[in-house]
Amino acid sequence: MSIEISDFGNSENKLFTITNSNGLIAKLTNYGAILISLFVPDKSGKLDDVVLGFDSLEKYSTNDCCYFGSTVGRNSNRVKNASFKLNDSIYNLDKNERNKNNLHSGFNPYNKRIWDYKTNEENNSVSFSLLSPDGDQGFPGEFKITVTYTLTNDNSLKIEYDGISNKDTVANMTNHSYFNLAGHNSRNCDETNALYKL
Repeated sequence: MSIEISDFGNSENKLFTITNSNGLIAKLTNYGAILISLFVPDKSGKLDDVVLGFDSLEKYSTNDCCYFGSTVGRNSNRVKNASFKLNDSIYNLDKNERNKNNLHSGFNPYNKRIWDYKTNEENNSVSFSLLSPDGDQGFPGEFKITVTYTLTNDNSLKIEYDGISNKDTVANMTNHSYFNLAGHNSRNCDETNALYKL
């Protein structure tokens, strides 16, 4: 088991490469707390990257669709008409979708921010933390978030979310990875029948 850290685009953004005792590899960055790649064995034992994503910081920073591998919050999915009522107060959010809904919390999303990080060699994990201030993206409460990725020796990638707010708020976070079990560089996934075991 190991965790390697290198620069990702610049010295502020890091690439974390976590390897378990079976040779599985997860690559993450503190830019957006993003899962960049996950190399797993196929039925023949050949490792391939099954997570769709980019190979450079520039592509993540300029891409405005898909949310490849991103940590999405405070709220993933949509808020109708970009507003909600909580404790008798109305909160208005960014209308960042054509139908005037709020999608994945709006402008200045979490996946475009630089997160603090901490590694844990014993657990083979990397934790990313972010402080979202009161009123950030229109949501109430100062929200302290930690997202932890752990690569286990039973070939599991675990993602845990912890959040504490000083006010009632919305908290509905997710990881927005897309998977192709035939491998990142393969043909369309429905044209193959490769069997991968996680």
